[in-house]
Amino acid sequence: MKKYAILFAMKQEAQSLIEELDAQLIENDYFEIYQKENIYIAISKVGIINASSCFAYVNQKFNIDLFINAGLVGTFSNELQPLQPVVVKNSYLGNADATGFGYTLGQVPGMPSFYSSEKELLESFKEFEQVDICSSDVFINSNEKVDKIINPISETIKIFDMECFGFFQSAYIFKKPIISLKIISDHIDNGSNEEQFNLILSQGSLKISEILLEHLK
Repeated sequence: MKKYAILFAMKQEAQSLIEELDAQLIENDYFEIYQKENIYIAISKVGIINASSCFAYVNQKFNIDLFINAGLVGTFSNELQPLQPVVVKNSYLGNADATGFGYTLGQVPGMPSFYSSEKELLESFKEFEQVDICSSDVFINSNEKVDKIINPISETIKIFDMECFGFFQSAYIFKKPIISLKIISDHIDNGSNEEQFNLILSQGSLKISEILLEHLK
């Protein structure tokens, strides 16, 4: 039986899935990890380094076959609406600059310039729009930050978070299939991103749970 790991940054994002599965807490030393049969739910905490560390730990400890990153994201695109589910096609990094050594902006030296979701997994989530994401350790809450951090990386990027790239780079290193399911929580032009996020958090968690339970049948 294949083992699945669902990776979240925050427990509040995972809460509905944990409750619906009746998943039990099995670890809380390094990362909060829940289990229901062959499904593991891990809470990495916020940030790219936390995401990478969590992936590596869960993969090594439980020998996972397939990873799904899930959570809420912000956007600056007028094509996306609050509570809209999307899946990540390509994941970019927003806080790396080694261009002086011949790398593209956002590329980690010696690594690819971006990472992509597994093609077969994208096909299995084909009912949702595919978008590119930019991750950084800066909370994006203004158009100035979009112009400074995101737009110079790629014109295809529509959403942003603080973890996805960390999960995807680890998946690349350990040669494990991964996809990311995101729910739009806030728009850069709709006031305080922090307030938007908090207002939609419980609804977003429920929608993530509904979608994943359907796809994990």
